[in-house]
Amino acid sequence: DVKYTPGVSSGINAEYGGLDYGKIVLVPIVTDTIRTASIPDWSGKVNTPLGDLHISVKKITIKDIDISNVKVKVAAPANVDVSITKGYIQMGANWHYREDAWPHIEDSGSLDMTATRITLEMNILVGATAAGEPHVRAQQCSFNIGDLDVTFHGGASFLYNLFSDQIADSIKETLADQVCPLVTNEVNGDLNGILSTLDLHTAIDEFCYIDYTLIQQPFAVEDSIFINGKGEIFSRAHPEECPSPKQDLPETVQGTRMVTLWATEYMLNTAGWAYQSTGFLQYNLTNKDIPKAVPIRLTSDYFKFFVPQLHEVFPGQDLVLWIYVTKPITFDIDPLGVSGRAEGTVTWFARDPDSGELQNAFVTDVQLDLCVNVSVHLGQQSKIWLEVITVEPDIQLKSSNIGDISVVRLRAFAKFCRSLLVPFINIFLDNGIPLPAFQDITFSGFDFSLQKGYFQIHTDVKYTPGVVLEGTNHTLFSDETFTCRSQTNPDYLRTILTALELL
Repeated sequence: DVKYTPGVSSGINAEYGGLDYGKIVLVPIVTDTIRTASIPDWSGKVNTPLGDLHISVKKITIKDIDISNVKVKVAAPANVDVSITKGYIQMGANWHYREDAWPHIEDSGSLDMTATRITLEMNILVGATAAGEPHVRAQQCSFNIGDLDVTFHGGASFLYNLFSDQIADSIKETLADQVCPLVTNEVNGDLNGILSTLDLHTAIDEFCYIDYTLIQQPFAVEDSIFINGKGEIFSRAHPEECPSPKQDLPETVQGTRMVTLWATEYMLNTAGWAYQSTGFLQYNLTNKDIPKAVPIRLTSDYFKFFVPQLHEVFPGQDLVLWIYVTKPITFDIDPLGVSGRAEGTVTWFARDPDSGELQNAFVTDVQLDLCVNVSVHLGQQSKIWLEVITVEPDIQLKSSNIGDISVVRLRAFAKFCRSLLVPFINIFLDNGIPLPAFQDITFSGFDFSLQKGYFQIHTDVKYTPGVVLEGTNHTLFSDETFTCRSQTNPDYLRTILTALELL
């Protein structure tokens, strides 16, 4: 068997109403289809003690319908069995009869028909197209009318009502032959129309998008249907597959919510891979980028304590730091929290006092260990948000054009400035990762947890056509409970403050 490993997966829990959305959508489709159906005229002969009567029933219209008693269940491989019972349809029509024998007596009037104990059985196969788009197909439909009561009005209706059962049996067959083809066509068209609103290639920003196309046919396990999506972020310019390993996901739905969504650390790591390939993760940091309220300046004079040679070779000069991420940022999801790592280089440029040109003073290798908080917004536009909470930097000297320098003090400075690095890094995470969403779907409450290699969201859904409701936000950890929050070493703080003559 082929092994499929998705970046995202969803499980629809039928036991706890996960298919209620399908019921809510399906009932109006079937109701409208039957109500607006063009029911053909019926004509036939009825045997009576008075002789054979040729009766025709025309202009059959649906006046009222109730098929709200619906049950759904899941069956392998990915089928949804729909069962409508105790249905009710009220119809009206005109009747006319002509006696076959001479003198060909004629009569006419109206009639009412009430169909009860209606059942509709339908099997809907949930699948995917060759392009990875979700698709459904209604099949194996059966429609049955338990009882049809026909009441004639006008003319000699009191007489014709004695033979109404013969007419009712024939009309029942006519209706049964009409309904299933109509309902099947409408269900296939309308449900697939709703599925087509799902954006499977969702833009994150101008550089990247996320691909949610299905990587296999949906499948059923017990009372749930599982839908596995690619869940990969790609560069628009260089859409290459990320080589990061993938995680296995559960094939059982736990909890009492309608829907469970799993998203893996692989999905997050594809973001690092995609943005690395775009060249997006690089930045020239200058004095203009540092708010005036921050008591740090990118000048050789300011850094004379940390890198004395920088001040000696380039006295009184502004600095420019070229920050370049050399490896894709990686993430690790654990029940205790989300961590990440970024590796890159920082090239320290200073302006030559004589020529005025920027000169490469030295280059440092930088490693940032990240503690990341996760937030989820479920609404008309659902997203996963990552927010760096703390940073642990490590700096090593890679090369120098100003002699042998020590980065001990520079490393201490970087650790002291961790709180300044956090908002800078979060700029790159500002757009969030969009989640797939259907039109006219809202969410009512959810819970959110981390597992090894993935996080999971349990939620309930509601079908609210034409209604735009505010979404729901959930943040995994508060600042007080975030387990990988690190503390500033007071020795670093004292060293820096002493150097800046603040103590």
